[in-house]
Parts: sequence; C-alpha cells; structure tokens
Amino acid sequence: MSQSVPMVQYLLDANVVIPFQRAGGLKALVAAANSVPMAIVDDVLEELTLPRKPTDPETNLMKEADRELRGSSIELIEVLAGSEEDATRTTLMAFVDRGEVASIAVASRRLDLVFVTEDVRAVQGKPRLYRELPGEVGRILGLHAFLRVLVERGALSATLARAVAASRDLDPPLWWAGWTASLPP
Repeated sequence: MSQSVPMVQYLLDANVVIPFQRAGGLKALVAAANSVPMAIVDDVLEELTLPRKPTDPETNLMKEADRELRGSSIELIEVLAGSEEDATRTTLMAFVDRGEVASIAVASRRLDLVFVTEDVRAVQGKPRLYRELPGEVGRILGLHAFLRVLVERGALSATLARAVAASRDLDPPLWWAGWTASLPP
C-alpha cells in the first residue's frame, strides 16, 4: 500500500530571494512559483521590504520586493502572536535573525515545507535546524540545489540560474560545474 507524500512547498529565506534581485530575476522567481509551489514567512517579507531602522530610507530593491512578492502566487505565511510558531521564534531569537527563526518555527511544524536558505548559522548553529525539523532528510536546501530544482522542472532558464548563483559570493557545491556545463547556454 503506498502512502501519499505531501506536496512539497519551498519556504524561501531572504538570502535566497536577494540573489534573484541582484541578477534581475525576481520576476522570474515569482513566475516560477506558478509551477513550483513556494512560500515566504511574513518576517522574511518584512526583511525584504522594510528598512531595518525607521530612519533608514526605503530602497528600490525593497520597493521591487514589495511590488513583486505581495499578491504573487508565493504563499505568505503569517506567524500569529501566541501561536506555537511564535513561541519557537521567540526561543530562537537569541541565535539567528528574525526571518530565519520564523521560517524555522513554521517549517518545524509543517512537513510539506522545505526551507531554502544560505544562512549557515541557521543550519549549523545553535538552533541545529536539522534536528529541529521533523520528517525526512532533505527538508533544507541551499541556493544552488533550489536553482537546480527550478531548472529541472522547467520553471527557470539555465542562463538565469547561472546568473543568480554568480550574484552571490558562495562556493558552489561540487556537482554545480558539471551540471551547469551539461545545460544549454
């Protein structure tokens, strides 16, 4: 008897959205969400759309993120005050930024979510995200693996995937060079 596997939805961290912006590909990311389910936690959306301090100016990137992400097919997940997610977020705030801890809090209670992040502190630091997320292995992806998912599902061009990866100063995984070399230019 086969068990049904829940539909996977990719929970985006700010450090995954920003490289799309830097590469001029935010609209493409939003369009990809029409065929590859994605979500973003309200705290992450705030990191992308609001200045850190009230005295800081709103940037063009913030305006673009606000315009493109709100009302898109990327699900906005709110962490409600007093909820279990809020309690987890509060506990973890000492270790990682607000967006990451809100994402960890939500993903720890929803087995359908795969957290996409490049925040090493969230993955390897005190919160020990691998231990916090129940379910199967693979509930966390880095940027390169997420780009591969999007390209292989036909939701993103290989050219844009390369540009997004290059917009961030990250060491690519060992498989990246061979995989991208096998793709059309």
